[in-house]
Amino acid sequence: MHIWIKTLFLSLVLTWIIKTLVFLGMGIRKRKDLLLLFFINLFTNPMAVTIYQLQPVHSGFMSWIIQIFLEIFVVLTEGILLYKCMERKKNPWILSLAANGVSYLCGAVYTVALYWK
Repeated sequence: MHIWIKTLFLSLVLTWIIKTLVFLGMGIRKRKDLLLLFFINLFTNPMAVTIYQLQPVHSGFMSWIIQIFLEIFVVLTEGILLYKCMERKKNPWILSLAANGVSYLCGAVYTVALYWK
């Protein structure tokens, strides 16, 4: 249980930092929009990490497929929430896709570097 909570917390913090940097890089600087990003990730990140951790396959092709479906769900959910709630509607779908793509790529690089033998 302790490892799961540590994984969940680390994933949430790193995801929020990476996505905030992507948002800032794409010109989103309003405090309200950055706070919205934080709260959206409080909803989507723990859900995606928990679903992935509870499923039985954690390596190989099937694991990758599960991750892709979870990421698609997260991109769509975040895109909808950004579209509905952002103060400045600067293409929330592209923002969601870019932020999640960069975050996923950073997570993949981190995982490979962590387990590289």
